[in-house]
Amino acid sequence: MIATLLSHGWKKLSRSGSFDKEIITSIFLGLFAIMLTCYVLILGFALESIISKTLGQADSIYFLNGLLLYYFVFEFMLRYFMQNLPVLEVEPYLHLPIKRSYLVHFLLGRSVGHFLNSFVFLLFTPFAFTTVATKHGFTIALNWLLVIWLISLSTHFLVMLFKKKLDDTIWGLLVLGGLFSFFGAADYFGWFKLSTVSSQLFEQATHGFYLLGISFFIVVIFYWFNFRFFISSLYPEEISGQKESTNRNRYGLSFLQNFGFVGELINLEVKLILRNKRPRTILFLSILLLLYGLFFYTKPTLNHGYGFLLFIGVLITGAFSINYGQFLFSWQGGHFDFTNTQPFSLRQYLESKYWLLSGAMFICFLLSIPYVYFGWHIVTVNVIMMVFNVGVNTHIIMNMGMWDPKKIDLAKRAAFNWEGVGAAQWLMSVPLLLSPYAIYLPFSLSGYPNIGLAALAIVGIAGIVLHPYLLSLTAKRLLNKKYIIAAGFRRE
Repeated sequence: MIATLLSHGWKKLSRSGSFDKEIITSIFLGLFAIMLTCYVLILGFALESIISKTLGQADSIYFLNGLLLYYFVFEFMLRYFMQNLPVLEVEPYLHLPIKRSYLVHFLLGRSVGHFLNSFVFLLFTPFAFTTVATKHGFTIALNWLLVIWLISLSTHFLVMLFKKKLDDTIWGLLVLGGLFSFFGAADYFGWFKLSTVSSQLFEQATHGFYLLGISFFIVVIFYWFNFRFFISSLYPEEISGQKESTNRNRYGLSFLQNFGFVGELINLEVKLILRNKRPRTILFLSILLLLYGLFFYTKPTLNHGYGFLLFIGVLITGAFSINYGQFLFSWQGGHFDFTNTQPFSLRQYLESKYWLLSGAMFICFLLSIPYVYFGWHIVTVNVIMMVFNVGVNTHIIMNMGMWDPKKIDLAKRAAFNWEGVGAAQWLMSVPLLLSPYAIYLPFSLSGYPNIGLAALAIVGIAGIVLHPYLLSLTAKRLLNKKYIIAAGFRRE
């Protein structure tokens, strides 16, 4: 039966109209996986030398044990972006005499074959059978390695649980943010050191086998939870998405309808973002990008002068608008022809996008205000960059978005989805990030950085004041290109 299910999956892939694109993507991902595997294997053989010689640690086993919990935190984030939920179109099998539990076990068992599950063996096997085995013996080395692998497997099933129940929800973001904030605060305030806890925990794997039993029990528990969640979804009404469609009326911001027809268009786009996985993922990741300041504002060398602060200010205040704006027209590629037939002007259409991007920039600035803790000059720079983004970069985004946009299927996955990515998306960040420096650097190099900041603010304010005229110019350009854009979407 397993061979039959695998055969059906291969036939579905090979007979689909997009087989060529899928096979090219699979080859690319396969080459990436091979390259990553080689790097991990090389690191595994060099681990003992790095710890003992480069880092000068006398007890390399104790030192590595102290890093293992950090490794699993990194692995969780890596799996979150690279590991997708196991998928099987089960509708054709539900009327057959096949137990639903068998289908779920097949899905979960097949997911264990993910290449990330081999990283533990590639990275830690050389260390286990050289360093650990030399000090504690072969059996203890094998026990230590199996404990790490079982915890990695637990992370595998935990990520599946997270993506099944909390992914792309505000609760999922709060859980992740709260967890990492707790460990960061514990380390900062000295409640406990995660490295100390990790050392003491994994040291037990070199003194007995009970940690192996506990790790196996955790894997079984997570597997059981995944089994229950998946089997509860194997019903026609769950698969068809009717249950989800009844909840979709919750999405949207009804108050936007008070701002006329443009407000209604903005509300429709907000619904598009909240209802679909890929734009919703961009929204949540953009919120996480606001934390970039914690990595840079805490370093005095980077806070000296305004040059680097401008770069961070553009990223923080434009976190969502830049990421979402890369595909500004691609999001609606599936119904762009329908949009062109509606009784509203292209200027209204662009105006809704202008206020959506500008509103997102203003909200990102409000969320960045707590960075005043690191100095008022940071808030000043962020205000200026928010004004510059609204006045200048929004128009750059809308105009570059017309450069050969590619249709995006909103129903497809978010991770490792290159659909819609073209030359414009790779190059768009260059003018967005460098345009402030074209104005600021001449004044800064002349010894007048404050005048450079004032010039940025003036240009941004001028762009905001003149936005009706700039939108009209953009609308004329879109009018000349809309049939070319629509034809390109239909070719996809």
